[in-house]
Amino acid sequence: MTTPLGSQYANITLIDLQLASVYYAILIDLAKHKHCLTYGELVERAKQEYLDRPDVQKAIAVSAGRRLDVVRLFTDERELPDLTSLVIGKASGECGTGFTNHFDPKKTREKVFEFDWSDVTTDFDGFLKSTEQEIKPRKKVKEPEALKVMAEYYKENKATLSSEVRLHKDAIVELIMEGFSAAEAFSSVVRQNAH
Repeated sequence: MTTPLGSQYANITLIDLQLASVYYAILIDLAKHKHCLTYGELVERAKQEYLDRPDVQKAIAVSAGRRLDVVRLFTDERELPDLTSLVIGKASGECGTGFTNHFDPKKTREKVFEFDWSDVTTDFDGFLKSTEQEIKPRKKVKEPEALKVMAEYYKENKATLSSEVRLHKDAIVELIMEGFSAAEAFSSVVRQNAH
């Protein structure tokens, strides 16, 4: 299988792919049982089920939306219902605005719950392997350096940044550690939370 890559894959990291593969299997199980989870519950369930995976153990709920976007690309390519509609915000009890600005979560969940998932594989490996070959390698940054880069960028751009960006410090640091520039990290987090 050749994965059609374009702008939708430009900012995907290997960690995004790896965590999406874990979340996909959990979402299939949720669909079969007609159940939803919050972002935090999804991350915690993954940690409980994949104790031997350091990438899963380091995952945080704030960046789960990025990984769910990868799951959505995977299900869209296979013309499957959008499993990401099963992940909701704790406070709102509904999908994040990145989802609700583009889709009706209730109708999407109805399609997910009506679909027969018994014959759908939870294997994400083929997609993972073909896509990771296309991902541009990024130079990893240690956390102290990532914190420094984030702080410098914030200081230089504070006047143009939303005050809410401070709420997403962990996600920004994580992206910088994955090799994104500060500008890319801030832009990605702002875009993710504006949708």
